[in-house]
Amino acid sequence: MSSGQFDFTFYETDNGATVPLRVQPETLSASFDGTANVGATGPADPGYPSAQVSGSRRGLGIFARYVTAAWVTAPADYDDRGIVKIAVPVKATFDAIAKNSTVSYLGGTARVVNTFPEEIR
Repeated sequence: MSSGQFDFTFYETDNGATVPLRVQPETLSASFDGTANVGATGPADPGYPSAQVSGSRRGLGIFARYVTAAWVTAPADYDDRGIVKIAVPVKATFDAIAKNSTVSYLGGTARVVNTFPEEIR
């Protein structure tokens, strides 16, 4: 349901490199058990491609880590039976997320269903 402009921020890879990342603004306004989902501190390290959030993970590149969450209380215009995918730019934030953690997102509340690690191909 996301639309509109993207925010440009940075992503911290599992090996500590900082790369560009483009996300919807609501991604960076999410919080996990009260911990803000902020972008990594830039600037980007030279020689790396941008991290990818959407699309197939079968290609080549840096595929950002993310969580899926099921709505407890969905925001307006969202189906409360749906699942939301949220990229997590900072490794320490991702490492602290457990299944069933509470997620605040777009004014709604959700529970983490699963976590998906970064993939680099």
